[in-house]
Amino acid sequence: MVSIFSFSTGFCQSKPVKGENKDKVVAKVNGKLIKESALTSEVNNNLKKYSKFGVTTFSPELLNTSKKKALNKIINDEVLAQAIQKYDMPDIEQKLKEELASQKKQYKTPEEFKQFLKAKHLSEEELLTSLRSRLLMNAYLSSVGVLHFEPTEEEILSYYEQGKENFKKKEKVKVRHILVQVEEGSDQSKHEAARQKAENILKKIQAGQDFATLAEEQSDCLRSKKQGGKLDFIERGFMPPEFDEIAFSIEKGRTSEVIKTKFGYHILQVIEKDPAGYLSLDQVRNYIKKYLEERHVSRLRLEHVEKLRQQAKIEIFLN
Repeated sequence: MVSIFSFSTGFCQSKPVKGENKDKVVAKVNGKLIKESALTSEVNNNLKKYSKFGVTTFSPELLNTSKKKALNKIINDEVLAQAIQKYDMPDIEQKLKEELASQKKQYKTPEEFKQFLKAKHLSEEELLTSLRSRLLMNAYLSSVGVLHFEPTEEEILSYYEQGKENFKKKEKVKVRHILVQVEEGSDQSKHEAARQKAENILKKIQAGQDFATLAEEQSDCLRSKKQGGKLDFIERGFMPPEFDEIAFSIEKGRTSEVIKTKFGYHILQVIEKDPAGYLSLDQVRNYIKKYLEERHVSRLRLEHVEKLRQQAKIEIFLN
C-alpha cells in the first residue's frame, strides 16, 4: 500500500543536491523513516556519471526524475532489507566463519590481507558486517526462488544467433618487431644512421639469424624486446599507419623490409593472423550464460520486491 503526500524538498535546482540542516522525512516504509539526507546522497551518486562529460548543472526536470528514481531504489532496498531481517539463517555464524577464511586464503600472508583491508578503508569488523549482509541476502533470495536459474543450451544458442552482430571480431595480427628508434626532431644524419642500422639487422635475419634473438639484443622497443620483439595481437589503428599497412598485408611467417614510422625504423615478422569474422559460440558461451543468469535473477528479484512493496505500508512525502 502506497500513500503519497505533497511535500517539497527543494530539489529543483541547477546544481547537485545539498541537504538542508533539518533532515526531513521524505518517506516511511512500515514506519521506518527515510530521511532527506539519504535521498540527497543517492541522487548525487546518480548524477556523478554526468561529471565525466563535464556536466555540473542540471535542469529541474532531470533532478526531479533522478529524485524519484533514487527514492524508488531506497524504498526497494528497504522493503527487501526488512524481509531479510525476518529471515532465520541458523548456520549464519558458521557460514560467516567459512567465508572469512575463504577471503583470507586469497592472500599469501596475514599482512597482505591487512593491506587489502587498508586499501579498501575497511576494518575486519566492517568486512564481517558486509559479508554477513551478503550471506543473509543470498540465503533469503534463494529461499524465495530468486537465485535458482540455469539457462538451457537452446536459450544460450538462441541468444547467440539473435545477437550475433554483437560478437563480431576485427582482423588482428600478432607480430615480432625490431625498432631502431629516432628521436623526434633528429636531423637527417641520425635518420640515415638509424636506417643503415636497421638494414644491417635485416641482412642478418635474411642470412638466417634468429629474429627473436636479434630483437632482444638490438631493438629499442623496451616493451617487447625481452619477449623477442613479440607484441600482443593488434587491430588496425593501434600502431602507426605505415606499420599497419605492412603488418596486415604480408603473409604469416614473412619478414618485412625496413619500415619508417614516427618512432623510427622497424622490421616486422608476422607470427599469426586472426581474420575478421564472428566469435564462436564456444568462445562466448560462458559470457552468454552469465548474462542470461543475471538478467533472469534481476527480473525475479524485481518481481519479488514488487510483491513486498504491495504488502508494505509505504508513505511518500514528495510532490
